[in-house]
Amino acid sequence: MTGDTMIEQAGFYRELGGADGGAAAPSLRDAARSTGERDEERLLAYLEASHEIYTVMGAERDVIADDVWITGAGSLITDGTYVWPTELAYYVRRHHVALLPEFAAHIRARNYVSPPVPREQALAIFEECLGENARATAAADAATAKGFFIWYRTALTRASAQNLIDQLATSGLFVRHPLTDNLFGFRDTVQGKREPLVGGVHTLLSALASDEYRNVEFQGWMGRDESLAVTVQCLDGNIQKLFFQISDIPAPDREDAVAALVRTLDQDAAECRGFVIDRAGVTASQDWDRILVGGGGRFTVWPDTVGILRDRVGDHPELADGNPTPYGPLDVFHRA
Repeated sequence: MTGDTMIEQAGFYRELGGADGGAAAPSLRDAARSTGERDEERLLAYLEASHEIYTVMGAERDVIADDVWITGAGSLITDGTYVWPTELAYYVRRHHVALLPEFAAHIRARNYVSPPVPREQALAIFEECLGENARATAAADAATAKGFFIWYRTALTRASAQNLIDQLATSGLFVRHPLTDNLFGFRDTVQGKREPLVGGVHTLLSALASDEYRNVEFQGWMGRDESLAVTVQCLDGNIQKLFFQISDIPAPDREDAVAALVRTLDQDAAECRGFVIDRAGVTASQDWDRILVGGGGRFTVWPDTVGILRDRVGDHPELADGNPTPYGPLDVFHRA
């Protein structure tokens, strides 16, 4: 974080990069408590409802318990007055980490309602926090990111989860290793506990169809030794996000993986609420959750292909000159 800032900072503990990770920042471990504030859930709702200005597609270990991967760690959130790391909410929920008294008072004074942050203000905060060359740096980072395929759909039931696994298999992507028949994966509870997927496919089906698990991760297999990481995340509004790390597949076979995923999506086009195909990962910094199924936002870097619900297209002036292809309830745009 840069010095001489106008935005206030909260939650940048030593272990989360505060004061460049030096001793001057307070320790996250020292801030952990056995119980939280009386209004902890309302504080958490505010933290999680605020505006993400910098997105990291990765994960870091819980630095206190060292037993859970926190997805998106390193991303930045703001309400226009304060900025904080996205993982702060995780540590408040699991370890009851104390917020700065002035930050907690600020949230309470707003009656726990986070205000909208206009795009230009968000960009100004982004540059203030990350430096004058922040936009160029983010673009450079995105250019070296890994390719991915994101698919948003209505929440899975056990039956539709079984359909999904069957469709993936028909397309050539299997959830069990073709030789050992083993399934590799984890599920993260809403309380932050990470559990292995023990018990085979029926355990995976139960996890995918349950609102008890915020994230479910497993390996998808193409052939004997080619696999890609799959993450299924529960979002607000009865939506699940399926994230496929297609760059895990060797380059010669990557298009086969993309084709397999498209074939699978084709079988459930009516349930699709949006998708992104980005073979090079150049849009990794875009907040696709917000753009495609959340409160809006614009994208300034184009993926290979993006599908967006037809009734949301008008909210995106950057699509005005596009020539979309109808696809179920979506309009699909391709990079020129």
